[in-house]
Amino acid sequence: MTTITQLQLVAPQQLTNADASLYTVPTSSAAKVGRAVFTNTSASSVTITAGITPGVALTASTTMIITQTITAYQTYLAPELTGAVIPAGSQLRAYASAASAVTVTVSGQLIQ
Repeated sequence: MTTITQLQLVAPQQLTNADASLYTVPTSSAAKVGRAVFTNTSASSVTITAGITPGVALTASTTMIITQTITAYQTYLAPELTGAVIPAGSQLRAYASAASAVTVTVSGQLIQ
């Protein structure tokens, strides 16, 4: 029997300026992104990069979904991630052009 649980996949946290895993899907499961929110809390424009990978670093040869510049003190709701399914063992990864300048939170469903 399949169980679908609504949950916060990524609690609010600051992005670093280095590629990092935000969420890893447990084995025998999948996750579906409902909403991903990126908020620039700095006084300068910042570029974010985010995507889904099979557990490896985020590069152009993996699944890079977003490269988006967010102006100072603005919020970006990422339509590119909405509805994305992340397979078992895969990761949602992201980074920003400036450390501690963008807060991210992601909600969705865990499918077991």
